[in-house]
Amino acid sequence: MRWTIVPVACALVAGCAPYSSYPPVEETSGLTHPTFEPVPTIITSAIEWGRDREDGEVAEAPLVFALPRDSSDTTYEKIEDRIEGSRRATEDEPAIAIRSVRVRGFDALVDISIPRDRGEPLLYTLDLKSKPFQGWEVVAHRRWRFHETDISAVEHSLPTDASAKADTEGDTE
Repeated sequence: MRWTIVPVACALVAGCAPYSSYPPVEETSGLTHPTFEPVPTIITSAIEWGRDREDGEVAEAPLVFALPRDSSDTTYEKIEDRIEGSRRATEDEPAIAIRSVRVRGFDALVDISIPRDRGEPLLYTLDLKSKPFQGWEVVAHRRWRFHETDISAVEHSLPTDASAKADTEGDTE
């Protein structure tokens, strides 16, 4: 009996670990909502890291931020309550932008875009970790060597094999 208690307890703890992606990758990818913990705490930690990382207007002016597409007003309000003096970005305003958040238990990855005084915003992927009864902290970061405008300029097309196959299938009808 004693040996069954340990695996059952471990399964319960692991089963309670959040698993989610924002914006959602699939309809069933998120078991939690972006307003539920730990997502607001992760976003707050990432935004504060971004502000500390850069200098100039981003660090000196009141903090302006943007969240992933389709984020609710409630999510924005939670972040504004946690970061004193922060506010939601308006259109075409330079802001620290959270592009995506992926939570897997006590690990999280955040894609963040940080504006600079000169040039394009920098893209980072932050690796955050937490332990039971401890806060979230950035333990690693990766700066990407391309900008968001580079990503949007990529044209997506079918591979040559797939397009040739599609052409031959259309000829048989």
